[in-house]
Amino acid sequence: MSDLSCGPLVLSEREQLPCTYDGLRIARSLTRIRLRPLWADPLVDDAELCVDEAFCNARRHTRSGHPGGTVTLALYAAADGPLYIDLADAGPLRPGDRPRVRAAALDTDVESGRGMFLIDSLAAHWLYVPRADGGCLSLTLLTPDRAPLPVQG
Repeated sequence: MSDLSCGPLVLSEREQLPCTYDGLRIARSLTRIRLRPLWADPLVDDAELCVDEAFCNARRHTRSGHPGGTVTLALYAAADGPLYIDLADAGPLRPGDRPRVRAAALDTDVESGRGMFLIDSLAAHWLYVPRADGGCLSLTLLTPDRAPLPVQG
């Protein structure tokens, strides 16, 4: 069995936030404040945009967007590994609904529906993990000079 450890964590942040516009502002600010000491602006900008889009999708498409709803933002990274971003929500409004890149995202006349397209463009990997208490959109952003670990067979 191989060791998949990426070394000590240089970032481990978890915050439960109200799923409101104020919560969104806090999520964006927290992302920027925690990442800026570790990486250059291009990665920080990409991460902030991904957090923004994931948060807005949770507000619009999950039960977290109901009054009193919350999301949990987690940011974590090892010294020699990628940046991971998790946004946990209260689960989809429609059973079985999952984040996906929509074909309409390429239509420049459409005013919405580009969130997952942007995330898909910026993240090396992403997936939505259903859970008993909701779901979690997990993103992997490559940090400079770091590639994802190979899949072990």
